[in-house]
Amino acid sequence: MAHKAPDEEMAYVRAGIGSDLDTMLVFNLLRTHSYLGGFLDADLRRWDLTAAQLNTLLVMRAAGAGGLRMGEIGRRLVVTRSNVTGLVDRLQRAGLVQRTAQADRRATLVRLTRAGAALLARSGPRHAEAMAELASCLTDREKRSLIRLLTKLRRGLRLRRKGAG
Repeated sequence: MAHKAPDEEMAYVRAGIGSDLDTMLVFNLLRTHSYLGGFLDADLRRWDLTAAQLNTLLVMRAAGAGGLRMGEIGRRLVVTRSNVTGLVDRLQRAGLVQRTAQADRRATLVRLTRAGAALLARSGPRHAEAMAELASCLTDREKRSLIRLLTKLRRGLRLRRKGAG
Protein backbone atom coordinates (compact mmCIF):
# COMPACT_ATOMS: atom_id res chain seq x y z
CA MET A 1 0.00 0.00 0.00
CA ALA A 2 1.41 3.39 -0.99
CA HIS A 3 2.24 5.85 1.75
CA LYS A 4 -0.13 8.79 1.67
CA ALA A 5 1.11 12.34 2.05
CA PRO A 6 -0.15 14.01 5.25
CA ASP A 7 -2.46 16.30 3.27
CA GLU A 8 -4.04 13.36 1.42
CA GLU A 9 -4.43 11.38 4.63
CA MET A 10 -6.39 14.21 6.26
CA ALA A 11 -8.39 15.22 3.19
CA TYR A 12 -11.48 13.26 4.23
CA VAL A 13 -11.32 14.86 7.68
CA ARG A 14 -11.19 18.35 6.22
CA ALA A 15 -14.14 17.48 4.01
CA GLY A 16 -16.16 16.43 7.04
CA ILE A 17 -15.07 18.89 9.73
CA GLY A 18 -13.24 21.61 7.91
CA SER A 19 -9.74 22.83 8.57
CA ASP A 20 -10.29 24.23 12.08
CA LEU A 21 -6.86 23.95 13.69
CA ASP A 22 -8.13 22.93 17.14
CA THR A 23 -10.38 20.22 15.72
CA MET A 24 -7.57 18.91 13.53
CA LEU A 25 -5.21 18.80 16.52
CA VAL A 26 -7.61 16.84 18.72
CA PHE A 27 -8.54 14.51 15.85
CA ASN A 28 -4.85 13.80 15.19
CA LEU A 29 -4.20 13.09 18.86
CA LEU A 30 -7.11 10.63 19.00
CA ARG A 31 -6.13 8.96 15.76
CA THR A 32 -2.50 8.62 16.87
CA HIS A 33 -3.66 7.18 20.19
CA SER A 34 -5.69 4.51 18.41
CA TYR A 35 -2.70 3.51 16.29
CA LEU A 36 -0.38 3.42 19.29
CA GLY A 37 -2.87 1.37 21.29
CA GLY A 38 -2.88 -1.38 18.70
CA PHE A 39 0.91 -1.56 18.56
CA LEU A 40 1.25 -1.49 22.34
CA ASP A 41 -1.38 -4.17 22.85
CA ALA A 42 0.31 -6.46 20.33
CA ASP A 43 3.69 -6.03 22.04
CA LEU A 44 2.30 -6.58 25.53
CA ARG A 45 0.31 -9.70 24.60
CA ARG A 46 3.53 -11.72 24.71
CA TRP A 47 3.63 -11.02 28.46
CA ASP A 48 -0.14 -11.48 28.96
CA LEU A 49 -0.43 -7.82 29.92
CA THR A 50 -2.49 -4.86 28.85
CA ALA A 51 -1.11 -1.32 28.72
CA ALA A 52 -3.14 -0.46 31.83
CA GLN A 53 -1.72 -3.45 33.69
CA LEU A 54 1.83 -2.55 32.68
CA ASN A 55 1.30 1.03 33.84
CA THR A 56 -0.02 -0.28 37.16
CA LEU A 57 3.04 -2.50 37.61
CA LEU A 58 5.33 0.43 36.79
CA VAL A 59 3.54 2.62 39.34
CA MET A 60 3.90 -0.16 41.92
CA ARG A 61 7.60 -0.58 41.20
CA ALA A 62 8.15 3.17 41.59
CA ALA A 63 6.30 3.06 44.93
CA GLY A 64 8.88 0.68 46.36
CA ALA A 65 8.47 -1.87 49.12
CA GLY A 66 5.95 0.28 51.00
CA GLY A 67 3.38 -0.12 48.26
CA LEU A 68 0.43 2.19 47.64
CA ARG A 69 -3.16 2.52 48.70
CA MET A 70 -5.70 1.76 46.00
CA GLY A 71 -6.81 5.40 45.86
CA GLU A 72 -3.26 6.58 45.27
CA ILE A 73 -2.82 4.07 42.45
CA GLY A 74 -5.94 5.52 40.84
CA ARG A 75 -4.64 9.08 41.18
CA ARG A 76 -1.30 8.16 39.64
CA LEU A 77 -2.93 6.28 36.77
CA VAL A 78 -5.75 8.82 36.39
CA VAL A 79 -8.43 6.13 36.41
CA THR A 80 -11.58 5.48 38.42
CA ARG A 81 -11.74 3.43 41.62
CA SER A 82 -13.54 0.58 39.84
CA ASN A 83 -10.83 0.52 37.16
CA VAL A 84 -8.13 0.23 39.83
CA THR A 85 -10.02 -2.57 41.55
CA GLY A 86 -10.31 -4.53 38.30
CA LEU A 87 -6.67 -3.96 37.40
CA VAL A 88 -5.42 -4.99 40.82
CA ASP A 89 -7.75 -8.03 40.85
CA ARG A 90 -6.29 -9.31 37.57
CA LEU A 91 -2.70 -8.59 38.61
CA GLN A 92 -3.25 -10.28 41.96
CA ARG A 93 -4.72 -13.39 40.29
CA ALA A 94 -1.58 -13.51 38.13
CA GLY A 95 0.59 -13.27 41.27
CA LEU A 96 2.12 -9.94 40.21
CA VAL A 97 0.83 -7.81 43.10
CA GLN A 98 -0.48 -8.52 46.57
CA ARG A 99 -3.05 -6.72 48.71
CA THR A 100 -2.57 -6.13 52.40
CA ALA A 101 -5.48 -5.12 54.60
CA GLN A 102 -4.77 -2.19 56.89
CA ALA A 103 -6.17 -1.32 60.33
CA ASP A 104 -8.41 1.18 58.55
CA ARG A 105 -10.53 -1.28 56.55
CA ARG A 106 -11.23 1.38 53.93
CA ALA A 107 -7.55 1.40 53.00
CA THR A 108 -5.95 -1.54 51.21
CA LEU A 109 -2.26 -1.46 50.48
CA VAL A 110 -0.98 -2.97 47.22
CA ARG A 111 2.60 -4.09 46.72
CA LEU A 112 4.51 -5.49 43.76
CA THR A 113 5.46 -9.15 44.29
CA ARG A 114 8.77 -10.73 43.34
CA ALA A 115 7.00 -12.26 40.33
CA GLY A 116 5.77 -8.80 39.30
CA ALA A 117 9.26 -7.33 39.62
CA ALA A 118 10.72 -10.24 37.66
CA LEU A 119 8.16 -9.77 34.88
CA LEU A 120 9.05 -6.09 34.61
CA ALA A 121 12.76 -6.99 34.49
CA ARG A 122 12.13 -9.51 31.68
CA SER A 123 9.68 -7.44 29.66
CA GLY A 124 11.25 -4.01 30.11
CA PRO A 125 14.11 -4.25 27.59
CA ARG A 126 11.90 -5.70 24.83
CA HIS A 127 9.15 -3.19 25.53
CA ALA A 128 11.69 -0.34 25.35
CA GLU A 129 12.82 -1.68 21.95
CA ALA A 130 9.21 -1.70 20.77
CA MET A 131 8.74 1.92 21.91
CA ALA A 132 11.92 2.92 20.07
CA GLU A 133 10.64 1.24 16.91
CA LEU A 134 7.32 3.09 17.15
CA ALA A 135 9.02 6.47 17.54
CA SER A 136 11.82 5.84 15.06
CA CYS A 137 10.26 8.12 12.44
CA LEU A 138 10.96 11.13 14.69
CA THR A 139 14.30 12.77 15.42
CA ASP A 140 15.43 13.19 19.02
CA ARG A 141 14.70 16.90 18.74
CA GLU A 142 11.16 16.19 17.48
CA LYS A 143 10.62 13.70 20.31
CA ARG A 144 11.68 16.24 22.94
CA SER A 145 9.46 18.89 21.37
CA LEU A 146 6.47 16.55 21.21
CA ILE A 147 6.98 15.46 24.83
CA ARG A 148 7.13 19.11 25.91
CA LEU A 149 3.98 20.02 23.97
CA LEU A 150 1.97 17.01 25.11
CA THR A 151 3.01 17.67 28.72
CA LYS A 152 1.85 21.27 28.34
CA LEU A 153 -1.49 20.13 26.89
CA ARG A 154 -1.97 17.54 29.67
CA ARG A 155 -1.18 20.15 32.32
CA GLY A 156 -3.77 22.48 30.80
CA LEU A 157 -6.35 19.70 30.76
CA ARG A 158 -5.66 18.85 34.42
CA LEU A 159 -6.12 22.49 35.40
CA ARG A 160 -9.34 22.64 33.40
CA ARG A 161 -10.65 19.49 35.14
CA LYS A 162 -9.81 20.94 38.58
CA GLY A 163 -11.61 24.16 37.69
CA ALA A 164 -14.71 22.25 36.60
CA GLY A 165 -14.77 19.99 39.67
